[in-house]
Amino acid sequence: MLPATKKQNFEFNLAFIDGQNLYMGTKLETPPWKIDLKKFRDYLRKKYKVKNAYYFLGFFIEKNQELYGKIIEAEYILKFRSHNSSMMGNKKGNVDADIVFCIMKMLYKQEKFEN
Repeated sequence: MLPATKKQNFEFNLAFIDGQNLYMGTKLETPPWKIDLKKFRDYLRKKYKVKNAYYFLGFFIEKNQELYGKIIEAEYILKFRSHNSSMMGNKKGNVDADIVFCIMKMLYKQEKFEN
């Protein structure tokens, strides 16, 4: 514990990433960009002091287990949007609204922005 006269510097940032927008935004470039998630995470950490990077996806699909593993290995906190049964077949996940709602809920509940 630090003496009362010394203050710790707790300055850090958080990143909230819409995985679908990141994927589609880079896929549509000419030529398409291939994102190295680990290098991108390191860049966010070094350049912007990002402590936690939340990576939001529309919904869980069993066949994408390898992708989810890579996202977690690259040190992102993986978040899935929950859907009701009538939405499960739809391609659009509307993750943007989930990201805003998640942040507002965490602020309201004064939760720590961690795992």
